[in-house]
Amino acid sequence: MVETKRDVVVGIPTKNEEATILHVMDSVALGLMEFFYDYDCAVVVVDGGSTDRTLELAKSFRIPRTIVKKVISDGNIKGKGDAIRVILEQAKEMDADMVAILDSDLMSIKPFWVDRLLRPIVFGEADYIFPRYIRDKHDGGITKLVTYPLITTLFGKEVRQPMGGEIGLSNELVEKCLESPLFPSDFGIDTFITMVALANNFRTDRALLGVKLHESTLKYAIPKKHLLPMFYQVVRSLFELMEHYERVWRPRSVLIRAPRMHKRLVRYKGILPSPVKIDLNEFWKEVENLNTRFDELRKIIGDEHTDKVIDLVKKKQEGLDKYCWAEIVYMFAAAYKKKKDKRLIELFGWLWLLRYIEWIHETEGLSLARAEDKCFEQLLAFMVKRDLLLEIY
Repeated sequence: MVETKRDVVVGIPTKNEEATILHVMDSVALGLMEFFYDYDCAVVVVDGGSTDRTLELAKSFRIPRTIVKKVISDGNIKGKGDAIRVILEQAKEMDADMVAILDSDLMSIKPFWVDRLLRPIVFGEADYIFPRYIRDKHDGGITKLVTYPLITTLFGKEVRQPMGGEIGLSNELVEKCLESPLFPSDFGIDTFITMVALANNFRTDRALLGVKLHESTLKYAIPKKHLLPMFYQVVRSLFELMEHYERVWRPRSVLIRAPRMHKRLVRYKGILPSPVKIDLNEFWKEVENLNTRFDELRKIIGDEHTDKVIDLVKKKQEGLDKYCWAEIVYMFAAAYKKKKDKRLIELFGWLWLLRYIEWIHETEGLSLARAEDKCFEQLLAFMVKRDLLLEIY
């Protein structure tokens, strides 16, 4: 039985975001009132066990009477993916035509974001809207070095920020995601939705949202507390989906044109993102004990690819370059397909930190536009090495 029929559902997954939740909810409400006044709308906040005042504040927020508000707290919600599953299930129960999802730690959100994320779906032009932000050149290390180049190389569709957090979905895509056996419970969710959309040939579009300022960037200083756990979750979901959709991406021919946006960024005069504070000493602490890590790799994989990875790293200890990194990503993807050992993901994370360190050195002092050029060059390295992936996977 359909609950209360809603045309639009905006979902906000939360956990310990008392500093920003009211701002996000207010911006969402203003966006719905301005751009979707004639639509039946709902805002669904799903909390994943906040220990601060996030839940209390969300419940107390006074939303316009024409908009339905639901605040859900469930002890079974362990991660972001679980929260988004509840949002999508709520949207399905309400028979919603479209869903927008926005993170709860946003400081730069504006009401027009809601329109940008949903308007192409309203017009029947797209089923999946992914975000495009201006972000600091050192922000988004998982995106820049793993998910963006790999997903783009697999499917031949450039999604620059495939785990941006702010997305729009048609009801058809919602249905496809909910029926998948690989729906993740954690930070793998954004990558999951992107890959489901691309693998199933849903129409995509991007929402230009400007600068993204969010509290997550404040957690980069010590990688083992936030970055590495997120990396493990994202990559596990990425590798599992990569295997699941192999029959889709393997036969595709890939041709990506250099985007024009980088050249336009040279003349960008708008608000700049806040610099991300990264303590390279903390990064180096996590990549110590090279020989011990190499021994672990040999025990887990134990084939010719292991020695090739080790040789690549030893030759490039001063910094993993873009081509070396592309080979390493493909080798770990192939190894995980065969072994399904979570220790592989952890060892991969250690090498990712080495590449991240080199990325910071490569882009130090560069403008946003030039840093974007570097990001595209990393993608091209993945494409150049694509035959290696087809050979070893």
